[in-house]
Amino acid sequence: MDYLDTAKQMRQNILLFIGYILVAIAIAIATILLVQHAYGYGFGLGKQGTVIQSGLAFFSSQPNPAQIYVNNSLYPSTTNTRLYLPENIYNIRLSRAGYYDWKRTIEVDGGKVEHFDYPLLTPKTLTTNKVQTYTAPPSVVTQSPDRRWLLVTHPGSLTDFDVYDLKSQTSVKNVTTISLPDGVLSKATTPGETLQLAEWADDNQHVLLQHNFDGKTEFILLDRTNPEQSINLNTNLSIDPSKITLKNKKFDQYYVYDATTGDLQTVRKSTDKTTVLQHVLAYQSYGDNTILYVTDSGAPAGKVLLRMLVGNQSTTLRSFPTSPSYVLDLTQYSGTMYVAAGAASLGKVYIYQDPLGQLAKLPGQAIVPTQVLRVSQPNYLSFSDSAQFIVTEGGSSLGVYDIQNNQGYSYNIPTPLDSPMPHATWMDGDRLDYVSGGKLVIFDYDQTNRHVLVPASAQYLPAFSPDYKFVYTLAPNSSGQYELNQTWLLAPADR
Repeated sequence: MDYLDTAKQMRQNILLFIGYILVAIAIAIATILLVQHAYGYGFGLGKQGTVIQSGLAFFSSQPNPAQIYVNNSLYPSTTNTRLYLPENIYNIRLSRAGYYDWKRTIEVDGGKVEHFDYPLLTPKTLTTNKVQTYTAPPSVVTQSPDRRWLLVTHPGSLTDFDVYDLKSQTSVKNVTTISLPDGVLSKATTPGETLQLAEWADDNQHVLLQHNFDGKTEFILLDRTNPEQSINLNTNLSIDPSKITLKNKKFDQYYVYDATTGDLQTVRKSTDKTTVLQHVLAYQSYGDNTILYVTDSGAPAGKVLLRMLVGNQSTTLRSFPTSPSYVLDLTQYSGTMYVAAGAASLGKVYIYQDPLGQLAKLPGQAIVPTQVLRVSQPNYLSFSDSAQFIVTEGGSSLGVYDIQNNQGYSYNIPTPLDSPMPHATWMDGDRLDYVSGGKLVIFDYDQTNRHVLVPASAQYLPAFSPDYKFVYTLAPNSSGQYELNQTWLLAPADR
């Protein structure tokens, strides 16, 4: 009988034991994989073996790498890495030799992923080289959208420009000069004529300029590559507008606005003009067929309407009290339209996510703002280069909204802006800059990591090289001349 066979019974016991071991190994592997899977999706193990929810934070830096400190404890990896952290509030510090530390307090939410790709480390030692000296302050200093080209008018001239190529360190010293053709600018008969930037086209070649003279205004399209093809748009299009903006950032398509009548036209050539809106008090366009505008047409007494035109369909978003001025902007972020609008008399800016989509889902109901930024008498409203942030400013008071993280910030900048700079501006997708006390100041969108850099004139915006290794500023010297300076944004060891 089998049960009396000792050898056979021993073999069965051994096989059974091996089976138990294999099952135990399988359970252990499954447990490890489950824990790793859970950890990767927002869970980790606490000290007592309990499962706790964690978050994931990615950190990068420029320059890279930088050491990461979490609550003053050195993290084992440097930047361009991901941190698994139990949900909590943490003090993060990025450190690299030769640079000021980048610091920020972050809140890690369990199961969520956050990216901090923007930290810029500022060098402790700033090295400045003089590029050019101008005998008097230039009328126009402007940088192309791709940050490669810097245009500077010659002192005492509104027709001659120095063109600097900022793509390489050496070519910036080899300046080229271009000139507007004779007769493009109308001749002024009284002193005080000025030239100012209106807008760059997205080809980084054409620049729309506004010429103010004898109480009149005309608009010039400068062709940086072929200056002889620059034209006077007033003459070329047979128009006399208060304002011209480029349609969809194209150099040969325009919105032409008459502030006296409130008419807004699209114009391509002198024989191709279409009135798209009337009774317009302020407007901002996006893309090829979208306009956000303020109008008094059809509004109750003492009110104006904020409307949005898409194609041929105009929709009312909300009403405002009448105001001396309005601020408007709109863009898409991650495929969703965001609209921002406010009024000086209102003291606030409303931000809407997909307003037309809201109205389509709930017709007849008021759209709900995703954020309200409260700033006294806002005079500036702009999305950042990345479109993740929007800032509004009134005096020294700023309001910022972070679309990605649905977070608002409100603060006062600690030192006043130098005159005539009207407001801070976006340095890039995540930082702002302004001039105070004769120095350029930069800071992150939430007012952290504020640094005072180099001498700069508040008449001009700074220019940054495409790789942000240099900043270019104009500043008066002790002789009253203006110097165009190039300053390294890298520590000596990284140049």
